[in-house]
Amino acid sequence: MKMKKLIIHIVIISGLFFVIDRTVGLILKQLYSQSNATDEYKIGYANAETTDDLLFMGSSRCLHHFVPSIFEEAYGQSCFNAADWGIKNIYYHYGLLGNILSRYTPKAIVFEIHPCDYLDTPYSGTERAGSLAPFCGMSAQCDEMLKISGKYWPYKLSSVYRYTGSLPALIFGHWGGMDRSLKGWKPLDGQMDTTGLKAEEFPFPIHQEKFRLLERFIQDCQAKGIRLCLIVSPMYICTGQDVFKAPRDLAKQYGIPFYDYFRDPQFMGHAELFYDYGHLNREGAILFSKKVSNDLKDFIKN
Repeated sequence: MKMKKLIIHIVIISGLFFVIDRTVGLILKQLYSQSNATDEYKIGYANAETTDDLLFMGSSRCLHHFVPSIFEEAYGQSCFNAADWGIKNIYYHYGLLGNILSRYTPKAIVFEIHPCDYLDTPYSGTERAGSLAPFCGMSAQCDEMLKISGKYWPYKLSSVYRYTGSLPALIFGHWGGMDRSLKGWKPLDGQMDTTGLKAEEFPFPIHQEKFRLLERFIQDCQAKGIRLCLIVSPMYICTGQDVFKAPRDLAKQYGIPFYDYFRDPQFMGHAELFYDYGHLNREGAILFSKKVSNDLKDFIKN
């Protein structure tokens, strides 16, 4: 008899936990969609809302460098900068692509490639997929990345747990720093201090799992008929390494364009165009976007 009562109590408590968790989860989901904090707005809109013709994807260099309005004016197509900061890598990008394709098929994607997308770089592993937590269950690719990160089942079981990393932004997110009219672009104002700068080196081997996901990213885009190109933005100061040989060779293998502005003399060494050594400031981003929009015209329109 006591055992029966215990089982009943467990069932009741479990049911209450489920109802409370799902109810609070729905509230947090609504707050997430309304937040103007950079991460929450960018991740939420890119995964669940954008239906633009042209998407820019990548990490912080893409976030700060591509001005959608310039490309919209040049091409007559809607654009959104779906990139995000925080050393987002291919584990995040591939899950994001899966969620986007589960809703619609963009006409073109410009993917800003970074060494963390294919090299065994520090501070950029499977944990970056955790940003996809609010979208657990949205696509097979997203769930695969969450499983690789080791957090799939906690996110699957608890709706509230999916938002724990965003709670401060959800509480104060209404006052966040994203101007939604910029369509995902986050400009940086100011000019870099060049004192003591050295080129960033990348003495890391190819990460086979990352590289395979990058290849699958290309394959999934081609299977949907999406025009895809890989691109590398300028740096103020550059390593002598051929850092991008692996993705350049991969792009050639699949017959997709690879636009390399890494050492572009119009930008490299011009401190007035940079916020820091790896990120263009507002003026630099506008100049760069105008140049790229001209260079990509044939790719986008054909």
